[in-house]
Amino acid sequence: MQRLQIFVCKSSGALNLGLLRSPEHLADLAPGCEQEAALLTPPLPSSQAYRELELWRRRLQGPLGRLRWRFLDRRVHRPRVQPPERDAPDAGLLMRIKEVLAGRIVAEHRLHRVLRSEGYWPSQIGRALDTGVFKGEIIQMPGFAPAPWGEQICSRCGGSEARALPCRHCGSLDCLLCQSCSSLGEHRSCSTLLAVPGPGCVARPEPVELALDFELTPAQKEASLELLDFWEKRQGRALVWAACGAGKTEVAFALIQRALEEGHEVLFAIPRQDIVREVVQRLRTAFPGTELAAHFGGQPWLASGRLVAATTHQVLRFYRRFGLVVLDEVDAFPYQGSEMLRYGLERALAPNGQLVEMTATPAGRRPPRVITIPARHHGFPLPEPEIVLEKLPPWVELKPGNLPVSILEALGSTAHRWLVFAPTIAACETIQRVLAAVLQRPVVRCHSKLENRSAVVEDFRCGRLDVLVTTTVLERGVNFPGIGVMVLYADHSVFSASALVQIAGRVGRSAETPTGPVLFFAARPAAALREAAAMIAELNKQARERGLLSSAGLS
Repeated sequence: MQRLQIFVCKSSGALNLGLLRSPEHLADLAPGCEQEAALLTPPLPSSQAYRELELWRRRLQGPLGRLRWRFLDRRVHRPRVQPPERDAPDAGLLMRIKEVLAGRIVAEHRLHRVLRSEGYWPSQIGRALDTGVFKGEIIQMPGFAPAPWGEQICSRCGGSEARALPCRHCGSLDCLLCQSCSSLGEHRSCSTLLAVPGPGCVARPEPVELALDFELTPAQKEASLELLDFWEKRQGRALVWAACGAGKTEVAFALIQRALEEGHEVLFAIPRQDIVREVVQRLRTAFPGTELAAHFGGQPWLASGRLVAATTHQVLRFYRRFGLVVLDEVDAFPYQGSEMLRYGLERALAPNGQLVEMTATPAGRRPPRVITIPARHHGFPLPEPEIVLEKLPPWVELKPGNLPVSILEALGSTAHRWLVFAPTIAACETIQRVLAAVLQRPVVRCHSKLENRSAVVEDFRCGRLDVLVTTTVLERGVNFPGIGVMVLYADHSVFSASALVQIAGRVGRSAETPTGPVLFFAARPAAALREAAAMIAELNKQARERGLLSSAGLS
């Protein structure tokens, strides 16, 4: 872990303070002032060096500070330095560093690893970094920064959840380790972060090809034109509220094309890694001539491309880079409710960059520009849920003999295959055993701890299974034709309004089977149930008023 020293130099009657990686670099930063420059501290870990630097700045300010410098001048350590050569040998390396860091925030040790693989020596890298930081071309930050009331804030993720632990890098017994962004690698208070803002607009952007092998629906076309209008008016932030299965991802493609053609870099961010993998393929197909960088677990962080698809965790690696950010599934875990991921997304935006959020379940305060896609491609309304007020026994007491008759009658019908949602894994296991004992149809379970989960999901998708009992692990991101949905214990706290809308959205997604039953069984009409039903009803109302439903859908 690179340590930093505090230096002070006297130039034109003023005192300049800064941080230095090695005394040998001092002559590069203060040419001609070698005899009036000095090191004030021994090498220190990053956060400690920044704290000491602030203290020295206060000590040497004003007339009293200049007087203190006179007394200090005779006692400080002056390194033996040689004046630098006039033709800077590290100019090419500094340019390479800025190229690697452009639009990114990177730990110094990670940058060292890249440059060492290219044949540069640590002394060369340190000298170039000192020069870039001193000139203001590279932003340097400590691992943690102090905040009011004694809090320490992580410079990488903005979080304050840290533990003081022994550190093998700096030797301290109480070096802070960030707990919030540990999935991106270890980050400590002795770390040094380096950043360079993105390059901004390309001076001479090239035309960008957009290739779609399908035609947008009337609702999608309207939304796509509205997004282009939002971009032209520079409104800052827009929300795309789309019905489940309405195809909101493709709606943003024309906007992405416009931003790329104007020379901006574009980020398509999604909370879940499995959806990012799918979107990467769709973007590559839609933009065949555009270099695309994919950032998710296991992918190289240095991947280049003006169009970037990334998980919201990987967005923490970007710094003031993107003129346009499209955030899909804004209501999904882990982004929903995460201050850390919101902080990273805002930091990834370039100055005056624009943000488009897309969701099927908007929550909280909405931006001035809201664009709705209320209808699916087949022109049928969204299946509206039926709330069945039926008191179920606690899941631990559930037996074949006390299961409500209404549940058995619905699941016994062969008109649909059924996706049955349970609030917890334990409840899922119990409900599956009970239903398997009373129904004359195959009943299988699915949850996050099931080893062959993907095989079970594929069997249900292909029609080899009739009833699948699952947790919210299948609330979004899956498409099963010809099914009905049932939610048991729907008043449980795990079933938020957002989750219930997504669950209802599993039904009627294909043109072959555009309808199906959605049943919510609950002991009481919880607020989330009413809110979910109201959201779906509002979208259906908008679709009718805008003439987006087909004659078959209206009948």
